[in-house]
Amino acid sequence: MPFQKTISKKVSYSGIALHTGNKTRITFLPAPPNTGIEFVRMDLPERPVVKARLSNVTGVTRGTTIEEKGVKVHTVEHVLAALMGCGIDNLLIEMEANEPPVGDGSSLAFVEMIRSSGIEEQASLKTCLRLSRPVYYEEGDASLVAIPSESCRISFTLSYKDSKIKDQFYTVEVNEENFISQIAPCRTFCFYHEVEYLMKQGLIKGGSLDNAVVVGKDAIFSKESLRFPDECVRHKVLDLMGDLYLLGKPFKAHVMAIKSGHAMNFEFAKRLASALVEEGSIHEFARS
Repeated sequence: MPFQKTISKKVSYSGIALHTGNKTRITFLPAPPNTGIEFVRMDLPERPVVKARLSNVTGVTRGTTIEEKGVKVHTVEHVLAALMGCGIDNLLIEMEANEPPVGDGSSLAFVEMIRSSGIEEQASLKTCLRLSRPVYYEEGDASLVAIPSESCRISFTLSYKDSKIKDQFYTVEVNEENFISQIAPCRTFCFYHEVEYLMKQGLIKGGSLDNAVVVGKDAIFSKESLRFPDECVRHKVLDLMGDLYLLGKPFKAHVMAIKSGHAMNFEFAKRLASALVEEGSIHEFARS
């Protein structure tokens, strides 16, 4: 059976945060087995901890916010996607502000932190969750469904008829190799007509063409060319991975999403949690 993993040594990265615009630094540190993922607000007295788990989600507007005892950490999904993709079970994440650096808008900065530190296998066995029954959630023309599977796979369909990207579909088996090469480089995106509204809402204060793709009706604006022709739907897979890692453990299921966002991901994850059981548990054997 696989063993839990953390990183080998302390590693840091500095940059600007996407929504708050804060200049900040994030630091990854090894954590003992069975710790899970914990964010530590180093900028606050007593250095409060916010655990990365579904019960701590308090915001899902253009990103996922977690909160514990009044202490918040915004936009955690790109960090958590990197941890899920690289198989990291236990990690302390020191924050010098309330939002991580955005990097280039993808998960690459966090993957590079993990790779530069190295991954350490721990003495405790990894617990994997297995889906016991299909789960379905729908809002309007958007939906999420999960079916039992022998691996973790995510499929995503997005459709923006009145934009340059139109319809895109992508499916991938989630493992370290696929994540690093096919998902991690994919940057966040927004639509040109949304920019003014988002700014008025106090968001994207740190956003620029250095860390986002802006999609218009007839053109796509970016500091560089698209990294994949379907980069936008791949980033949606990245976001979904980050949101689902708030389940707290790796899982086996085929998750299929159509036009989903953070709010739907969260509602779906709560339903998914009720249908996941620890692999090899007495409950799983009772159903076989």
